Amino acid sequence: MQQDDDEQASGLWPALQARSGVIIGTVGLVAWLALLWFMFGDVL
Repeated sequence: MQQDDDEQASGLWPALQARSGVIIGTVGLVAWLALLWFMFGDVL
């Protein structure tokens, strides 16, 4: 059963779904750093 799922999981969308946690974490980190930069950039 897993082999059938693995064979069907080819393409861009399944790959993005498999890496969604990494993508969300990266976007969140960039947004957090941008927030800190805009809030404290003049002090730093």
